[in-house]
Amino acid sequence: MKKRTILIICILAISIVAITRAQVSKIGLTQVNDCKDIEWETEEPIMGTCQREIVNTICDDPPQNQSCYQETNYYDYPCQTGTKKVQHSDRACSPKAFEVTKEDSGRIMEKGRITFDNWGLCSYEKEGDTLIILCDSKYDGNNDGVCQSGESCIKFVIDENGVQRTLRNSQDDFTEEDQSFKLDKLGYEVVE
Repeated sequence: MKKRTILIICILAISIVAITRAQVSKIGLTQVNDCKDIEWETEEPIMGTCQREIVNTICDDPPQNQSCYQETNYYDYPCQTGTKKVQHSDRACSPKAFEVTKEDSGRIMEKGRITFDNWGLCSYEKEGDTLIILCDSKYDGNNDGVCQSGESCIKFVIDENGVQRTLRNSQDDFTEEDQSFKLDKLGYEVVE
């Protein structure tokens, strides 16, 4: 009976640990955009109806053609009658930062931010409970958020244990420090 009680207690303890781990450390990401209203003006055609006059010579006595007269017909057709100025507006948005939240049982434990609008474009992917943010420099990269050989890049790996930032410039592997990395280094800033 004692062995059975201990076995049941062990199973309950393992179940409680598994349930607790499932609730701890949910990582979320929100993209922050920089938006601007853009206005411009175009000159566009005004369409209307124009009339064309066609004069025909009609003869009632072919082939002599001695009793000919002229008949005028008018035909309507669509045409441009002028121009007008038309105002346009649009909203252009570009990503400028990622806000990262770490939650524990539905409660926000930490809120952090990576601001990259003056550095280059960043992309992200989730691998299980880990968030990976990759930033591609606009100064010596192509600013597409994908790190390729020869580009200066910064990678953030964010999980329940913290934030790890690694760099890459002249080599193909990310390292904690890279002596050839000459650009300002993006950081992860805790905001709450």
